[in-house]
Amino acid sequence: MKLSTRSRYGLRALIYLANNQDKFPISVRTISQNEEIPLRYLERIMRILSQKNFVKAEVGAEGGYRLNKRPEDISIFDVIEALEGRLTLVICLENSSKCKRVPLCASRPLWKELNDALINILKKYTLKDFVLSKKSLEV
Repeated sequence: MKLSTRSRYGLRALIYLANNQDKFPISVRTISQNEEIPLRYLERIMRILSQKNFVKAEVGAEGGYRLNKRPEDISIFDVIEALEGRLTLVICLENSSKCKRVPLCASRPLWKELNDALINILKKYTLKDFVLSKKSLEV
């Protein structure tokens, strides 16, 4: 399994917003420049994050984005699943009817344990865990 740039860039954009909560709204161009994310790609990602209610778009000349939830209420799991779709290492964990070998599969418990561990780790962290102190931001 490999996470796409959509998840990595989306997470970076949300962390940037979380680290700059007092400067709202922040333009997608500003996020793009500071996080070195291609502007057009980031615009698509931000639309998804807005549709999924992670961010709120403010229109107008001084418009931009702001978090729609507190950083501690946004789990990394939720962000990645919003951008990637359901996280499943193997199809039989998502839908056991997709594989006729499920009742006989000796390796399925391994895939389930790995999948559960990945999900639990991603659920353990929130954006708040990545918010830098004000002092570290002033470089």
